[in-house]
Parts: sequence; structure tokens; C-alpha cells
Amino acid sequence: MGFSWVTLTTILPVCARVTALVSGKEIYAVMVKSTAKPDAPVLNSLMDMYAKCGAMDYCRRVFYGMQSKDLTSWNTLITGYAINGLMTEAMESFQEMICSGFSPDGVTFIAFLSGCSHAGLTDDGCRLFETMKIEYAVSPTVEHYACLVNVLGRAGRIEEALEIVKNMPFKPTGSIWGSLLNSCRIHGLVPLGEAVAKQLFELESDNVGNYVMLSNIYANTGMRESVRTVRELIEKMGMKKEAGFSWLHIKSKIHAFVAGGSNEFLNSAEYKKLWKRLMEEAGYVPDTGVVLHDVNEETRAMWACGHSERIATMFALINTGSGMLIRITKNLRACLDCHSWVKIVSKVTGRVIVLQRYKSFPPFQRWDVFL
Repeated sequence: MGFSWVTLTTILPVCARVTALVSGKEIYAVMVKSTAKPDAPVLNSLMDMYAKCGAMDYCRRVFYGMQSKDLTSWNTLITGYAINGLMTEAMESFQEMICSGFSPDGVTFIAFLSGCSHAGLTDDGCRLFETMKIEYAVSPTVEHYACLVNVLGRAGRIEEALEIVKNMPFKPTGSIWGSLLNSCRIHGLVPLGEAVAKQLFELESDNVGNYVMLSNIYANTGMRESVRTVRELIEKMGMKKEAGFSWLHIKSKIHAFVAGGSNEFLNSAEYKKLWKRLMEEAGYVPDTGVVLHDVNEETRAMWACGHSERIATMFALINTGSGMLIRITKNLRACLDCHSWVKIVSKVTGRVIVLQRYKSFPPFQRWDVFL
């Protein structure tokens, strides 16, 4: 055979992490050609790769083609649906799993709770948390509590989230305080955000992301002087904000773009022509509020339009055939204006665009074709 299933089980997660769907498919082709029968672990890794690349049709096909499934197989399918925002399918698979004689574990409920959080299914998330304890005797871990806090916080039920943090049988971790801080950003809660940030600074004093989040809270509420103070503190402590970059696969190559970079491409005739057409058809006006630096309005607009995911999207539109799905991965959270811009571009061009954040749950923000 020339390789072992263990080797492929090691390689497939790498493809998943960098969303190398084409490479993952090539590995699957090798598996199909092999005379040996793939075992459950390698097929689970294959499912996980497809799910994290947003290819749930392939993930589902592998799952239902497996002769022998284990709990990891079911969890991988359910998690795949959850991270892709397909909560109805996740719930249906859960019921199918129970009918097949499998009992859910902690991993199953982390997938559900995280999916409910990002899908806005607050009541369902709270119900699942109680069901986990009562019906399935799964003891909540600190990760489950972090998910529940996120479910409530994103929905604006901050007081309930704080009550959970106060009464849970664990000491709050950085992920729990970070979830609360993000909720404060979403809902513009400055005093609470400052109090939460203080807790985070004590736990994770060298995590620049916490300082940036607090800066975002100030910026979203127009507190420019406070933004400047936080940025000066970041500089004084010798920390640097991670630069935003995005990448995508076209044929056998990976193309990477950095925010504010790719000047040659941005100045090309093809880019300018397409940008002008898209903006005229969409009537798009940049939301300069997403730029936190103290610069003039024209510079703000230029910087907002120079975010890496926009450059990657434009590159894909120019260099791929019409109708092809566009899949972009970014290392940081996309700003609200970039979300709006991608939706507009998807509608104007009739292209499906998948924007994934690296190392995020769920990673996918997907916009379907608008016709």
C-alpha cells in the first residue's frame, strides 16, 4: 500500500486546519484506490476534514458509507453540522444517534451548545444544558459552562450569564471572561466590559487580543480617547496586534493576502474595473467606524476597503470561473462591514462565498446565492 491509515489520520487534520479541501480530496482518492479497507479513525478524520472545509455533502456521504460507526463518527457528523450552522440537521442526527444505541458524551453537547450560540438558539441551548445533566448524566465541564455563558451573552441576557459565572462549580477561566467581554462588545456595555477586561488582564496579561477587544468596545461607543489610551498601553507593554491575513486555494496554489497589502493587484486594471462595477451595482458605502485608528475619513474608507478578506474575494472573482464556490480563510474575526460587503458581493455576482475564521468555533460564516 505504501502508507498506513495512521499516516493519513495524521495528515488529514492538517488539511482541515488550513482548509486544503483539494489536498484532502486527493488523499481520499488514494484511499479509494487502495485494496485495504479503511478503518473508522481514518474515515472519522476524513469526515472532520470535509466538515471543517465546509463540504458537508462529502462529510455526510462518507458517514453513511461507513460499515462500522463509533461515537466519534456520530460526534464528527453532529459537530460538522453545528460548525456549518446546520442546527436542524445536527438535531436530526442526534436523534438518529440515540435510536442507533449510542449515548452522547461531553463532546456532543459542546458541539450543540456552540452551534446554538452562533445560530441564536438561546432557549434551545439552555434546554440542552439541562438535558445533558438530567437525561444523559453528563457532568458539565468548564468548557460547557463557557459555551452556556456565550449562548446567554450573545443573546444579551448578560445578567443570567453573570449569574452562571457566579454560581458554577469552577473558577472562571480566560475563555469564560473572554466570552463575556465579547458579549459586552456586541451589546455596547462599557462599564461591565471594563470590569471583565480587568479580570482578563490578571489572568492573561500577555494576551493582546483582550486589550484589542476592550479597544473595540470603546471605539464602537465613540470613546476615541479611551481607544488611544488602550493602544498606548499595548505599545508600552511591547505587545503587537496580530496582522489580519486571508488565504484561498485556486487549483494547486495557495494565495495569501495581508490587510493593506497587495498594492500591485489593487492597482491593476482588472481589479479597478471589477470594483467599480460591484460598487455601482450594489450602492455600497464603507462603514468607516470599523477603523479604530485616529485618521481622517478618506483614509478610514481606504483602510476599511483594504481588509484582507476583501482583497482575497476580489482575487477569487477575477481568477475563478463564474458559478464556482469561493472559500476564504482568515486568521482573525471579520469586521461587521466586511460581513455586509461579502453578502452584497454574493448577491451581485451570484456566487456562494464561504468565509472561515482559522481556529474558531464555529469557523464558518456562509452566504448563499441571492438571485
